[in-house]
Amino acid sequence: MRRQTLILALTLAVSITACKDGELDSVVAHPTNPDSVPTMDTRQVQTIISDNGMSRYRITTPRWLMFEEATKPHWIFPNGVQAEELDSALKPVTTIKCDSAYYDEQLRLWDLNRNVRITNAAGDVILTDQLFWNQANHELYSEAFIHIEKSGRVIEGYGYRSNEQFTNYTLRSVEAIFPVDESRMPNP
Repeated sequence: MRRQTLILALTLAVSITACKDGELDSVVAHPTNPDSVPTMDTRQVQTIISDNGMSRYRITTPRWLMFEEATKPHWIFPNGVQAEELDSALKPVTTIKCDSAYYDEQLRLWDLNRNVRITNAAGDVILTDQLFWNQANHELYSEAFIHIEKSGRVIEGYGYRSNEQFTNYTLRSVEAIFPVDESRMPNP
């Protein structure tokens, strides 16, 4: 026991002396660029985001890159993302899916790309190849071709702008409107 105590005391004394003699007066520069190297690279993510203690959103993605130290902090979802707005029973109210996405933290702006599909509780569906979601202004917009299935009709065109609930929207250049008789549709 006495020998172990002596060895421990000597090791501690050497460690303290080594730290004191080996102190560095300079800082080594970090070799990476924070604009091109993520601060976090996470795979197979499913996370719940809460607001005021209530679970509000679920995000599922194969890969999430966060650039928190970049000049313009942002997130990239290079392999797609699914985001769901949840009700109080944690059931999806609105679902957004796309093949890739970019989120600008400062502007609170989402840029959703390729095979963008949005469905809401009313069963409305929006399909497009690019959609912007401005969380700060609570609006969605796109200049890309857009396909909307809403209230027994299909509307297609360009220049889409909407509120977050999809209840008040405009389509600047309407290409087609098709009425849909759902009673004639086969049951799934």
